[in-house]
Amino acid sequence: MSKIIDRGWSSRAPKLRHVAPFDGIRGVGVIAVMASHSLPYGTLSFAVWVDVFFVISGFLITTLLLQEHRNTGNVDIKKFYARRLLRLLPSLYVMLAGVLVVGLLIKWQGEMGARTLKGLVKEVVVAVLYCYNIFFPVHDGPWIDHVWTLSIEEQFYLVIGVVALLGVVRGGVKVIIGTLIALVGAIQVSRFFLAPGPLGTGAAAVWVQRPDSLMIGMLGAFASAHLPDPIPERAQRVLKAAGTLGAVVLIFAMWASTGWMKELGWDHEFVPKNFRELLQTGGKPTGFYWIQWGHTAAAWSMLFITFAAFRVPDWKLNRFLSWKPWVWVGGTMSYTLYLWHVPVQELVKAFFPDLPQAALLLLGVTLPFLAAYPAYRVVETRALKIKDRFAVERSKDLPQTPTEVTS
Repeated sequence: MSKIIDRGWSSRAPKLRHVAPFDGIRGVGVIAVMASHSLPYGTLSFAVWVDVFFVISGFLITTLLLQEHRNTGNVDIKKFYARRLLRLLPSLYVMLAGVLVVGLLIKWQGEMGARTLKGLVKEVVVAVLYCYNIFFPVHDGPWIDHVWTLSIEEQFYLVIGVVALLGVVRGGVKVIIGTLIALVGAIQVSRFFLAPGPLGTGAAAVWVQRPDSLMIGMLGAFASAHLPDPIPERAQRVLKAAGTLGAVVLIFAMWASTGWMKELGWDHEFVPKNFRELLQTGGKPTGFYWIQWGHTAAAWSMLFITFAAFRVPDWKLNRFLSWKPWVWVGGTMSYTLYLWHVPVQELVKAFFPDLPQAALLLLGVTLPFLAAYPAYRVVETRALKIKDRFAVERSKDLPQTPTEVTS
């Protein structure tokens, strides 16, 4: 038992301060997400940005909790949950109130399609309760289906707080790591073979919602915590090469199932055409699809990128990822942009249904800033000031938002 339980273990990772490349990744990612949602049918494999954000989120949250444990010998679970709630809820609830107004405007314009205001109210209610992904497991809410990721993350925060308190504080780090490896393996093997088995439609919760990406981020944090600081020079070279290779694989996965690749003659289908039927019946598709490998490749690639960005400051890509506009968008605006971009895009499509794709893309990426910036200034900044009262360390150098933006 002593080989499994080690109550004296603590993280060896460097103190987590502001990591500009992480903000840069968020900045690039939220722009890509807005572009993808403005032209959804030609950019399906841009869904890798969910995996990107989940990996960073799992890595940063776990690293911060391990850092707190090293500094204090404990994890203040009440303060942790208070910080998460203050970070997420105020901006989300303001957006949900705004989306009800958007729904009324779209109904007034007569562009409802198959949508109903009753359906919108249902989506808002389940989003308020952070169980959107349970009621709409395959992202099929017609109004605000982007908020499923926020429900996943909030559920993750609920679990990781308990894991840190019961596992890390009590010395069960090896048990946590072993459990994470087993769960990630089970999910990714299941997704690769696309065989729902007894899970039926519940398989969507592990195939499409990608909790394994959050777990991979956690594994990365534990791996980082076991490495010395500074990392030996030879190991740094390995991490640089792995990070660069990860960036190449991630870019490939992002473009692999898009309209542009189809035009080049490589038609790699995203999911089987009868995907929902297969989930319901437990059938197995013929052929090979992006979903079977894309999310897995993106998550592991992002782990290598995260390692290089955090532990090897002179990695060449860090300069690109630290470009000030990316950092500003990712560090300041990413959460509110993510919240507001879908309602704004729906308004544009309702009032200007015949716009060409280029115009939709331009407006879909730029107009959300007009809603997001006031929301950030009026709501988010005030919530962050209150959130700071529950911080274990009050320092401007600590990362402000571990990553509440996804696709």
